[in-house]
Amino acid sequence: MTTDATSTRDELLVLADLTLAEYLRYLARYGGAILEQDGLLLFAGAHRQPNPYRNGALRLDPSLPSDEALRRAGRFFGARRTSYALWAREHGDRDLEQAAVRATLRELERLPELVLHELPEYLPPPDGVELRRALDERTREDYLALVADAWGMGAMPREVAARVFFDPDSLDVQNVAAFVAYYDGLPLSAAMTHISHEVALGCQAATIRRPKKGQNLPRPGPRGETRGLAESCLWAALAVSFSELGARLSLCQTSNLGAPVWQALGYRPFTSYARYVVPMTPQPASTPAGG
Repeated sequence: MTTDATSTRDELLVLADLTLAEYLRYLARYGGAILEQDGLLLFAGAHRQPNPYRNGALRLDPSLPSDEALRRAGRFFGARRTSYALWAREHGDRDLEQAAVRATLRELERLPELVLHELPEYLPPPDGVELRRALDERTREDYLALVADAWGMGAMPREVAARVFFDPDSLDVQNVAAFVAYYDGLPLSAAMTHISHEVALGCQAATIRRPKKGQNLPRPGPRGETRGLAESCLWAALAVSFSELGARLSLCQTSNLGAPVWQALGYRPFTSYARYVVPMTPQPASTPAGG
């Protein structure tokens, strides 16, 4: 399979599914559980909060009937007494989306999938901002705190945030490049890449929602006060991914709100993933957990 600027849309769709699935497995390996059978990936995190990247189902083989996929997912998460997110691919899960509608599941959001074929021009951070790669415990902890704050959960205890979002130790692996932007010694933004299948998957871009009392920010520039920080962190992660970690292109899923951050670097959409919230359906105590 080619993975450069000549990649066809069909090749990109395969890579999108492969890299998303590997990222979901990667997160679940830290205190969670994985059950994968017949092209259905079920992944549970260390916390029951239905973060779509921590508790969810992704069907990779459309030959598995949608009703059977939902039944298996219900059994898996029912035994864990948690709700979950059902992922549905625009390019291969129409029947699964129809089943979700029949079940009156609420669509959480539809994420564009974007592609970047080469490292863009250097994107320097605003004046006075230092980019640090998350190679030490303090920087990794700051990254987690930024993500929790960006999701409106900045007051969440560190131990809970690590279970809901990601374990900071997960950043300390060879196929991850993560960067945090600091100004006046305070973390303001972060972004990372997770490399698999020669693809750098952009993940976890986050910027503080509002400054704390007494917290200094970079002087306003052409991109505003804190705008451009996540882009600079992502550029740094991409530079490491392309030069050191074997990436030949980059993909990402993003919310419509976050899309401008990625598009500023040259990412372009080519498909999307819908996500549906599936409420908890407790199973009898005698029912096996299924993984």
